[in-house]
Amino acid sequence: MLKKMVFIFPLLSGNVIAATVELGFENEQYNYTYHSADVFMPYIKSDFKPVVDSALNVSFTYMYQDQYGKKHKKTPEDKFKTNRDRIEIYLKGYTLNMGAYSFSPSAGFRYEQWDINYDDPKKQDKWKLELRLYPNMTYKFNDQLSLYLNGFIAPVFFKTQQESRKDNSYVKGKLGANHYNNDYYQELQILGVRYKLNNDNTLWASVYNERKYNQHASKYDRWQLRGGYDFKVTGDFTLSPFIRYDLSYREKNIENTGNNGLSKSNREIRTGAGFSYNISPSVRLVGELYRQTTNVENYYGEHSSDKNRMFYKLGMNKTF
Repeated sequence: MLKKMVFIFPLLSGNVIAATVELGFENEQYNYTYHSADVFMPYIKSDFKPVVDSALNVSFTYMYQDQYGKKHKKTPEDKFKTNRDRIEIYLKGYTLNMGAYSFSPSAGFRYEQWDINYDDPKKQDKWKLELRLYPNMTYKFNDQLSLYLNGFIAPVFFKTQQESRKDNSYVKGKLGANHYNNDYYQELQILGVRYKLNNDNTLWASVYNERKYNQHASKYDRWQLRGGYDFKVTGDFTLSPFIRYDLSYREKNIENTGNNGLSKSNREIRTGAGFSYNISPSVRLVGELYRQTTNVENYYGEHSSDKNRMFYKLGMNKTF
């Protein structure tokens, strides 16, 4: 991990004008039934302008994910740690203004590479590339009320074990990895409403849609209501409580197995808050805390224990 971070830092220097650099971590902890999914994720991110006096902005994030919950297991196979590197790079800067309407797209990619466990005969030869387009739009009625659309759409390229993607050529126990080039993923707040109060605090709500298509595996469709309130507790401290409530979340199996064509329902509810505290004019402490409950069932409608998660994030943001 340290060697990776040392390699990343020079990429953020060189002949660029850095706007911000942030160091921090995220941590997810689950209830006992799903304890092996616990994960710790340190990260570094930066936003900078590569060209002086240009609108072009580059954002970069590197995150390392350590699924430390696997270490609580007893057998060698259970102890396999699903560790992965994540790199994200996005470009933005162009804005089209047409009266009350504005269009501010950005584009880039997320790449993830999983570690290979050479002690496991199945190993884990796995990577994923998402090419993301963010078609961000806003319609401003006045200084207080506006509508917005944000999020991303992404074709996905995946290399993973054929054992997890049972197509027509699947042979039970086959250990080889295949490339899958027809995956798709999107997260869009399709209709958002933002209302700015006289004290500069903001109320917002949105209808959110998430869709995933995993070739020879499954497809998902989620509709969700989101809402929050961003308010300044003091001149330096901003608190942003929020809620996410699933209206529907369907997963359909499309593998060449006995579950092919079957669907199941999940439901998640997330409540929490983000915060930002100005330590000095150029240094901010940022973070987030939430609790999420997930109703879990299989393709035959049989329910398992709810999957409850606590999420913690803390970071230090420096502006140059």
